[in-house]
Amino acid sequence: MSKILKAAAVLVTLLTCAFSAPDAAAAIKPQWIRQGEEAMNRKRINENYTFKVFHTWNPDLTLLRERRFDPLMTYVREQYGADPQSMKIDTIESVETDEVTYRISFKDATGDAVVYAKKVDEYCAFEDFETNEYGFEYYQLYAVSDKNILPVFDNFIIRDNANSTAALLSIVPGVGQLYKGDTFKGCGILGTEILMAAGSVVSHIKYREYQDKADQGVPFADSWHSKATSCKVARNVMAGAFAGVWIYNILDAAVLPGGSRVIVKRPEGQKLTIAPSSTSAGVALTYRF
Repeated sequence: MSKILKAAAVLVTLLTCAFSAPDAAAAIKPQWIRQGEEAMNRKRINENYTFKVFHTWNPDLTLLRERRFDPLMTYVREQYGADPQSMKIDTIESVETDEVTYRISFKDATGDAVVYAKKVDEYCAFEDFETNEYGFEYYQLYAVSDKNILPVFDNFIIRDNANSTAALLSIVPGVGQLYKGDTFKGCGILGTEILMAAGSVVSHIKYREYQDKADQGVPFADSWHSKATSCKVARNVMAGAFAGVWIYNILDAAVLPGGSRVIVKRPEGQKLTIAPSSTSAGVALTYRF
């Protein structure tokens, strides 16, 4: 019994540290980073494009943002064998929705070619590594069309949190936190509740066993009664802790922010038509639906 109580105390202490960690929620990466490209591509409704996640790192955030198109251009070059000297990127702006799409034109072994790309989301976080290095991690999620195809991109909606769904899922302790991307806290809550529930059941079984012996008046009945009382206290403490963590788990899932997620929906009759226009920055393109 003492081993169960000690293990419970250790786990509760660790969980308390996790709950009190400063800015823990701010460090939760978006769902599309945690799940990866394969999971995102399964969400597509149109298959004339591919989700690509680009990850760059540098101590200089300004430099990262200035070179934000480098990973996209590198991907196109490597994917289609594009001539680096011929590659050019143009901005395409929607006159109706103000959305921006990029047109990468280049030459490859077959001649002139073009690929369209649309930035869906981005995420940047400052990281201090164990090697005493530090810098910014910059993630970008793009929808990139196939070569020489005028794409119909799906509609992308960015949801910063999903508190109502997470609160509902947290009926099972820790699942709401796992859903929102806080794996450490979710596993901590789930582990604590499993331990508390198991300890409470074991304590109750021992309490009944010792109490029955005390009631039967067997030798050392007072000792059995004392053991029964201790088990009863342990049962009540762990049951109370279970209830407290469960309530906290629901409130945490319902209030604290989680990692953002991308909702993919069917486009509503979109058709891409391109026309050139002039801007202060040079030649641009617009598209209409």
